[in-house]
This record gives sequence, C-alpha cells and structure tokens, in this order.
Amino acid sequence: MSDKSYLKYNTVGPFYHRHTATIILLHGLGDSAQGMHVTANKLSLHPLLGHVKVILPSAPARSITGIGGKVMPSWFDCMSLDIANRLEDEPGLFKAAGWINDIIAAERRSGMPSNRIIVGGLSQGGALALLTGLITVEPLAGVFILSAYVPLRKKVKSISTNIATDIPIFWGHGKCDAQVNHDFAMASARQLTVDLGVRFQAKEKALVREELEKNGAHGIRFHSYATLGHWIAPEELDDLAVWIAHLLPDTK
Repeated sequence: MSDKSYLKYNTVGPFYHRHTATIILLHGLGDSAQGMHVTANKLSLHPLLGHVKVILPSAPARSITGIGGKVMPSWFDCMSLDIANRLEDEPGLFKAAGWINDIIAAERRSGMPSNRIIVGGLSQGGALALLTGLITVEPLAGVFILSAYVPLRKKVKSISTNIATDIPIFWGHGKCDAQVNHDFAMASARQLTVDLGVRFQAKEKALVREELEKNGAHGIRFHSYATLGHWIAPEELDDLAVWIAHLLPDTK
C-alpha cells in the first residue's frame, strides 16, 4: 500500500463553470480538511473562480515531539514550537511533499496540466505548499502561503529545482500573528527571494487585477494585514482570489 492511499481528501467546486483549474489547499497543524471548508467555499464561490476545483487533503495523525508527544493531524513532526530556531523534520517534510505531488500527478492523469494547478496552505500547510513548489519537477501555476514560514530555509538553494524560480508566490501574513512572527516571516521571504533570485514586493493595499496585468505576478508578493493574527482575513482571501484568477483565468 502506498503512502498516498491513506491520505483522505474532500473536494469543493467548481460551482459556476467547467472545471479548468485546480487548487490544492493544505490545513495547518492539528486541523483537517473539514476545518478548511469555509475557506475553500469562499474561494470557489468567488465570481472570478467559478471554474476552480479545490482539493482539501487531510494529514494523517502522528505524535508531535514539540507538544510532548501529543497525537494530532500533522503533515510532519514539529520538534518545538519555536519556528525560528527549531530543528526540522526533513524526512517528514519530503515525505509529505511526496503526498502532495501524488495528488498533482493524479490531477494530471485526469487531464489537468500542472500549469493549471496552484498549491497553497495555512501555517504548517503553507510551509508544505512552499516546499512542494520549490522541489517540483512540473511547472505549477503558483504557490500561496498564509501565516506560514519557509521550511528548510538554510537549504533552499540546494533543494530547489531550476523551475522553482518561475513559480509565482503569494504570501499573506498578519501583523498580529503570535505564532509565526510577522517580521520574522517577512525577513524569511526576503531571504527566499535572494536565494531564488526573484523579485520581492511588500504590499498592504488591496490587490487589483490591473496591477497584476501591468506588472505580472512572478516573484514573491508579501501582503501584510494590520489586525490579522494566525488565521485568514476576508480581505486576504479577496487579494488571493484576484491573484489566483490572474494565474488561472477561466478558459470557459
């Protein structure tokens, strides 16, 4: 039995049009696909995203070292909750990225090209989405990370594929995030642009389609939200939907 066989997942959408694009949305530590259903529904019901299917995988339960061995859904082990300084579960990270690549491969077999697929997630799921984008051998349309961090950040150059530099990245982060500090996240994102050799854009204003049409979406867009903690804000989802629609326009 392969690892992918016990990854449970739900799907949401498309609601308005023929399925021509896919989002794989990954939950955070201790959560499940069910916990991300509201977010998935809001994206799928957005007027710009009526052609998008959202896949919601659930991580298997495992013992978490940094929480005294407590068992909960987790994509990989967390050695401690000190994200800036902890040791990382590198084997677990790559194993989980393999699961996500299995889902991407299944979508491709069903007829969806990889450049019509975006992978994203919240917190731990965002870190996994980013890793998946860095090591992918198939060109994804983009990666988004919400209230997350760069996994294996000291090894980014060595683990990234040649096509990783071409993948647009949307990073949304709250200035009131008590779990993943905003300034640490922004500094990590800036270093990621140096490692990948791509541009960095820091944004606080609402994203509009005209800006993307004029300047493009490549590189890292780091969107800050003044009152947001470790979760997802409505205005953040609006920005994300505009970004997704630019990269995955409805082909009717």
